[in-house]
Amino acid sequence: VNLFGQANGNLDAMAALGKKMYSDDKEVNGYISKALEAGVPSAGGFGIPQVLSARVIEALYAASLLDKMGVTRIPMPNGNLRMARMDTTSTVGWVGELPAASTTQPVIGDVSLSAKKLFALSEISNSLIRYNAVGMEGWLARDLQKKFRLALDYAAFYGSGTSYTPAGLANQGVQTSGSSSTALTQLVPDEMISLLKAANVPMTNVHWAMSPQMEAWLKNLKTTTGAWIFRQEMVELGTLCGYPYHVSTQISYTDTTTDYADLWLGDFDEFLWGVGLDMELRMSQDASFVSSGTTYSAFQRDSALVRVVGEHDFGVMRPVSFIKGTYSVA
Repeated sequence: VNLFGQANGNLDAMAALGKKMYSDDKEVNGYISKALEAGVPSAGGFGIPQVLSARVIEALYAASLLDKMGVTRIPMPNGNLRMARMDTTSTVGWVGELPAASTTQPVIGDVSLSAKKLFALSEISNSLIRYNAVGMEGWLARDLQKKFRLALDYAAFYGSGTSYTPAGLANQGVQTSGSSSTALTQLVPDEMISLLKAANVPMTNVHWAMSPQMEAWLKNLKTTTGAWIFRQEMVELGTLCGYPYHVSTQISYTDTTTDYADLWLGDFDEFLWGVGLDMELRMSQDASFVSSGTTYSAFQRDSALVRVVGEHDFGVMRPVSFIKGTYSVA
């Protein structure tokens, strides 16, 4: 704005006109000056450097379960393991003085574990490694390790049992209880415990596993007089009917017109976790990789490859030692 021309060169008139037009700006010795501002790049903001925190905001991960349940890893030095199992016991009964000449014997089966490979490969630019201020390569490695453990957890419960995927508990012929239309009541936990005891399960390392939604439903169950049934025990002791429980979004929950979720119970001393290679994490700047049928060289691309790999399989000694409960809150 040409204040000089509008005020006909009169300095006092220029000051008055400037105050009217730029009432929010500063006045210095009777003259109006436009303020320099940090928030406006062209008014000086370009002179302020951006401060980058050394902290990276990581993704939210599900809670890992297998280690919390104290599951023991069984080495598989040759990538496989076979364990004999008595599937049917002998028959013993009362007879007369001269019994019939019949025999009885147990039926022997087996449990076989064969290593399945869990794998991930990620590429990261060497320029990003050189110049980043947050340890990006370490952040990437931690992310791969966490997702590796969570993939193991999910396979332990829901693995399909194909040639490349371990069979999870849901596909091991375990006991089942309830359905997506069976209402969750205060009797359910004790009924599930009784199913294990009725099957003569040793009950040496019993744990529950549930989704956050199932935990909330159990905590909010009340008697007919309005008293909490499980809440105090769950909050103060972390147990349900005397056995520890663990919560993870890995455990199935379905949000439909009728919400329902899984409630797992089992003696995890009966769970078999075969390990050929626990978890190997490596970084290479010389390796090559194939993507969509094309081979790329990390050395040529000035990048690094981060690889995580492990070989695992799952099984159960006796399927009756586990229960997959499914209940709704309709």
